[in-house]
Parts: sequence; C-alpha cells; structure tokens
Amino acid sequence: MNIMIWLVAGGLIGWAGLHFLSMNRDRGLIPAVLICAAGGFMGGNSVAPLLTSSVTEPVVGFSPFALVVAIAVATAALYVSSELSRRYDI
Repeated sequence: MNIMIWLVAGGLIGWAGLHFLSMNRDRGLIPAVLICAAGGFMGGNSVAPLLTSSVTEPVVGFSPFALVVAIAVATAALYVSSELSRRYDI
C-alpha cells in the first residue's frame, strides 16, 4: 500500500511541477510524472528507512514520514532533471 501512495504522490508532484512551475516543459507530462514517480519510490523505499531511528522494525502500516521523504525526493528528482534538461539538452 505504501508503494502505491509513494508512486501516486510522486506522479502528482511531477504533474504539479510541470503545470504550475513549468519544470521539464521541454520533455512533457509523461517523462515528468515518471521521473517523479521513480523519485517518490526511491525516497519512500530507500531514503526514508535510512533516516528513521528504528531500522530493524518492519513497517506494517502507513508511514507519514516516508511519504514526506518520498515527496521531497520526487521534488529533488524533478528539479535535477529539469536543470539537466535546461543546461545540457538531455
């Protein structure tokens, strides 16, 4: 369940970044959403467990901290991809 929430939150960040902040305007909607969904997954699955104090306990329910980290990493991924696209035309 958490993975779907991270992917949807990342996708929403990609959509909002494209429409409201004009980030990744050259690439379009689908790459922006995919980049942010991947960032949300990495943030919630990889980065959030590194930042919590209890690494040995398995996460059973919804974790709001992991959602916040997933949103932050998705936003950072969108920003980095937008800058790479703007500077190097990648």
